[in-house]
This record gives sequence, structure tokens and C-alpha cells, in this order.
Amino acid sequence: MLLSSNIPVQQLVTDFICTALPNVHEIYVIAQYPNDGIQIQTRQGEYNDKPPTGISHFLSSGNSGWYHLSETPFQNNSIIGQISLEMELEKDFLFLRNIDACDCTLHILVQLKPSGMQKNAYLLSDQKKQFETSIRGFVTSLLQTRNTDKDILKNIAKGNTLTRNEIRETKAQLTKQSQNFEVAVSQFIQLIINKLQEKYGIVIKMSKAFIDELKVYNQPFEELEPNLEKHIQIELNLALIQGNSEIILTPTHLSSLSSTKANVIQQNQNDINLGRLTKAYNLLDRYENAAEAAKNKGLSIIGKNIGSNCVPSVSNASITDALNKQAKKVYELFQKYPQKWPIIRSEFKSVANIIERETVRRQNIA
Repeated sequence: MLLSSNIPVQQLVTDFICTALPNVHEIYVIAQYPNDGIQIQTRQGEYNDKPPTGISHFLSSGNSGWYHLSETPFQNNSIIGQISLEMELEKDFLFLRNIDACDCTLHILVQLKPSGMQKNAYLLSDQKKQFETSIRGFVTSLLQTRNTDKDILKNIAKGNTLTRNEIRETKAQLTKQSQNFEVAVSQFIQLIINKLQEKYGIVIKMSKAFIDELKVYNQPFEELEPNLEKHIQIELNLALIQGNSEIILTPTHLSSLSSTKANVIQQNQNDINLGRLTKAYNLLDRYENAAEAAKNKGLSIIGKNIGSNCVPSVSNASITDALNKQAKKVYELFQKYPQKWPIIRSEFKSVANIIERETVRRQNIA
């Protein structure tokens, strides 16, 4: 794995911002060297075209702030005449200039749009201010880490043999590098939490275990915010009913929730109101979701395939045993909710057998 100092600085910064922020749509990271040479990195890779006309003037005279694309060198059609209020709102390119990267000066032009539930709205002024502060902080921390990497390489190059103290110092520097990244990620998570706190009107805190789990989090960052929101939706009603004014995030809240599940708030209310049928209801939901996953893979709806698509997976025998134990309640739920669980209701033989036996039993005692 390459140290950050061996990666072109404009590529390093571009990759980090795109990974850390799901709000990024377009980005131009411009490295300006003392000899006036310019290199540009975009989300798609290196900008191979000739640098846009007027970019040097833009970099030297432009101010950090928010721009419409047409006000930058990256679009030929410039704005003519008075700028309307709507055009002001549409200024979604943040320009950060004159960031010292040791061997060059960085300028960042990044397009940021609202994500999640508000993806069609404009960014609010306080949100824009948060992005300005956070992105500059992220990049500054990242460049400090890059400089640390350079120092490590220089130390290694001084000799073939490192003393124990030198090795200990190198490890300490690498630990600091990791801590800097963790701070940046924690700041990013805090932005998400602040947004969810405001949206749902409840205090959300991070446990130590949650923060530790973030260190090894390897899922796409763009999925993190909607996934956390689903977890919070699930817990919100219970928290309010129990009189709790806050939700504590644990490693469980980083687990992935399928976007194809039914509305999580309604599901939570069902758990509260179903009483003695709750366990059987959740069991049927679990098998229905597994059957849907199996069907999407082109698999037949049998116990083996349903069990392998449960999370965690279960055996065919355990499915049959669970359904037999819950037979009376399964029958009641099928009568109560005729539109639910369509796949296992019509295609899973084990369920059909249970319903048939329970129907006969009820007719015999009628």
C-alpha cells in the first residue's frame, strides 16, 4: 500500500473528499506549482484536457466562497446581467483557495448538493458554512498526515538499520496518522448526527464502542447516513414511549438494513400492538424477506434456499420446527393480514402444509 506522500496530492485530496462526503457531485482539485504549472484532478480521474482559459486569473483573483458553475473557468457560458435570487441559491460550487501543500498550492472547487430526504432542496446557509469549515479541516489534517509520511521516508532513507527508538518513533507517527484520519471521520459522522438530531428532535450520542467500530468500517460512506437514519427511525417510537430523550449509537447501528424492507416506523408500531403474535409476525417477515432474496437470485422457494438467505443463516430443519411451534399464530396472522407474506404464502410448501393442517384441526373441533 502506498504511503500518502507517494500519491499525487491532488488525487489524494480528491479521493478523500469523494469518499468522506456523499454530498459531492463534481470536484476539481487544482495543484498550482511554483513554475506556474497546473495539474487538475476530478472525480473521474486526471483532467487531461488543456487547463481552461482564464483559470490562472480565477485562481489569483477569486475569493473563497460559493459559485455557480458558469462563474468558473470550467464552463464557457458565463452569466451576463444581474444575478437573480434563484441563481444565488443555485450557487452550489464551493471554492477554497490557497491551501499550502508544501510542494504546491491547492485550490478546491467542489459541487455539494443536499442528500437524503432533502436531495431536491438547496443547501441552507448554515449547511454551507459547515461544509466550508469541515472540508478545509479535513484537507488540512490530510496534508499534515502526508507531510508526516514524507518525514517517515526521509528517516528510513538515512540508513539501512533503524534503532529501536527509531522504530518506536515510526510506529508512533503511524498511530498519529491513523488518529488524524479517525478525527476526520468522527467529524464527518457528527455532521450526519447533527442533521438527524434536528430532523427528529431527539438527542443522538455516540458510544465508545460505536467510535471504535468506525475505525474498521469498510462499507461505502454514501450508505452510512441513510442506514443510520433507518436505525434511528426503528428506535424513535420506542424511545418516546419509554420516555427516553436520547438514542445511544452502538456498533449495531452500523449494520446494513435492506432498503426493500417495509416502512420501519410502521413495523415498530406493529411490534408494540401485536402482543402475543409479535414473535410469529417477525418470524414470517424474516422468512418472507429471505424468500424474496432467494427469488431475486433465481432460486426455488424451498427451506434450504430460504435458510441460506436469512441473516444469520438457519437450517431447513430449524425453519420447519419454528413454523410448527408457531402454527396457530401463523394461521391467525394469515387470516388477519391477507395481503402480507405473498411469496411464502403461495410458494413455500412448508407454510402451505401448516395452514392446511391447522385448517383441518379447527374444522374438527368446530
